[in-house]
Amino acid sequence: MKKILYAVLGLAAALLIAITSLVTLVDPAQFKPLLMEQVKKNTGRDLVIDGPISWTFWPSLGLSLEQAALRNPAGFAEQDLVRFERGQASVAVLPLLSRRLQVGEVSLEGAHLFIQTRADGSSNLTGLTRSAQGGGASTRAPGQDESGQASGPEPWQLAIESLSLTQASALVIDDRNGSRLQLTRLDLSLGELKPDSWVPMTFSLNGEHQGLTLAAKGGTRLRLGRDLASSELEGLTVEGKLAQGDTRLDRFTLGADRLTLGQWSQLGVSAQGRQGELAFDLTASLKGRLDGAQSLLDLADVTLDGVLKGPDLPRPEIKVVLGAEGQWAMASKTLTLSRVALGADELQLAGNGSLIMKDIPGIRFDLAAERLDLDAWRPTKAKEAPVAKEAGSKPVADKGAGKAAGSAGLAATGEAEPDLAWLKGLDLAGRLKVGTLIADGVKAEQVDLALAADAGLVRITGFNARLFGGSAQGEGVIDARQQPATFQVHKQIAGVDLQPLLQTLAQTDLLAGRGSADIRLSGRGLSSHALRSQLAGTLDLKVEDGALHGINLPQMLREARATLKGEKAREAGEARKTDFSALTAHFRIGQGKASSDDIRLLAPALRVEGKGSTALVPETLDFLMATTVVETSKGQGGKGLEDLKGITIPVIIGGHWRQPSYRLDVKGLLADNQLLEEKARKEAERGLKKLLGDKADDEQIKGVADQLLKGLFK
Repeated sequence: MKKILYAVLGLAAALLIAITSLVTLVDPAQFKPLLMEQVKKNTGRDLVIDGPISWTFWPSLGLSLEQAALRNPAGFAEQDLVRFERGQASVAVLPLLSRRLQVGEVSLEGAHLFIQTRADGSSNLTGLTRSAQGGGASTRAPGQDESGQASGPEPWQLAIESLSLTQASALVIDDRNGSRLQLTRLDLSLGELKPDSWVPMTFSLNGEHQGLTLAAKGGTRLRLGRDLASSELEGLTVEGKLAQGDTRLDRFTLGADRLTLGQWSQLGVSAQGRQGELAFDLTASLKGRLDGAQSLLDLADVTLDGVLKGPDLPRPEIKVVLGAEGQWAMASKTLTLSRVALGADELQLAGNGSLIMKDIPGIRFDLAAERLDLDAWRPTKAKEAPVAKEAGSKPVADKGAGKAAGSAGLAATGEAEPDLAWLKGLDLAGRLKVGTLIADGVKAEQVDLALAADAGLVRITGFNARLFGGSAQGEGVIDARQQPATFQVHKQIAGVDLQPLLQTLAQTDLLAGRGSADIRLSGRGLSSHALRSQLAGTLDLKVEDGALHGINLPQMLREARATLKGEKAREAGEARKTDFSALTAHFRIGQGKASSDDIRLLAPALRVEGKGSTALVPETLDFLMATTVVETSKGQGGKGLEDLKGITIPVIIGGHWRQPSYRLDVKGLLADNQLLEEKARKEAERGLKKLLGDKADDEQIKGVADQLLKGLFK
């Protein structure tokens, strides 16, 4: 046992003596030119060491140096590519006896890294891994010069196994777009840098870029080529978080199997976070390939799926999916997508699109959907306005609360204008085709919509659809560059079944038939109140083979006949409607009402001319319809009106859109109707003759009767 102990102590003493002798005999300062030479040989850059190089003994034998920097080529914003205040490297002992400096891990503390890409695309990383001039390794024997003669002691050889940066910082500048990325902390571990060899690398960083804060970590394997373009990455994994304004990614991941110029790579991305009150959880995968010129990035098998949640969404939770192929053009900053399949719950869109990155991103699209039900995407319930104060509480002078309460009140009464400020940041143009579109209960088919939006100006350049058995087409403009917004609309409908249309839009069945209309409208303001009170324009209406529901004009005329004869009108079991062959009208819209003075209705036994107006805000009616009997032998209710043929009988239409009222204008009937007055005079004369006999011819009696008739028809 003692022999073993003596042997161990002897070896330890020998090793201690050897290390002491080595440290005493080997001056680390002689490594300075060696390090500078090897760095110059392998990178083409100058290594500057201003501080001392010394031995370290803990935790292992090694070297430390201070105040060192790797220079940039001329023409860059900072002098150094990387600099540090202190570096340390572990050194193998035995190779030193053979004049070989075999370094394990090189650790740099407090380093600063600077990377710049100039406007021409060149970088201070370009050519960093170039090989020594002249190519192959030397074939000289140890101790010989180039002529093969003895040249003194064998030169030192250097090998570095790995590199690590701790508590470093970095600045990355891209002069092509003026961007700056500041890394406040960077930790990097890199294996032995050898051209055409795979080197493991791990990193973690914290940084900021134009208001965006980032924290990330990851790892990969790096193969350095002759230049940056020929280098490769494989097994890339990155995870982290970021935030900018009210947008944050609580966690994101990025993965790639291999990144090589000109070769397809499989990439995967995931993100979970929030934007304001909108929460999202998204996962995407794609294949990408960047061409050798680094000008085009091809994208294939792009898939995205995820979930959106938030109180401002039309639904509490929406599932979204996306599939596409595409290409990103570096020079024009344009993303072109083809074979797009976009889904949100049951909504499915397909087509093509593009995105042009500029101050206001430009969106172009050509999409189609089999079915789009906008009513199904309305919020399930409106947000409740906050309670102003509890019962018995004292009012508080809070201007902000008063403003909020006022806004809530405006919204409740339909006077609040929609916020269209987001349109000012929109550059969009395209076409949308929908097989079946449902909006406000209206079902339209074969919808074809073309629109463009540019900085708040929205143009509907074409709209065509089939609805209610007819067709509709139109165009319009919304100018949201001012508040409130203004608009202009020109719409034409033809052959539309009016009764179901009116039941859907106005909850009334007053009018039926095949209708056509030419509508030209303009206004200022898009609130419910403004759309009616500020609306201006014209409406030309034509209806064929229709009916007025709720009124039976022939029956009302028979009631008028009975009234004139002093008889009681007989009750009729006919439906309360008036059939007609044609109805035409020209309406002028303005100051909150729609007015017309040339309403014409042609019925089998009647001719009707009317005028009047409807108030758009209270939805009231005020029309006077002058009805004339022109035929009594046929048609709806023609019989029994022989005595009224040629007589104009006024009918007043009033009430509400949903509950209209109809009544005879008896005063008007008697005040301005010569034919009726003449018939009444003859009837009066016959009655007097029958009642008084020859005395009826007395001039005095005739005068009294005439005065009574004149009083009646005033």
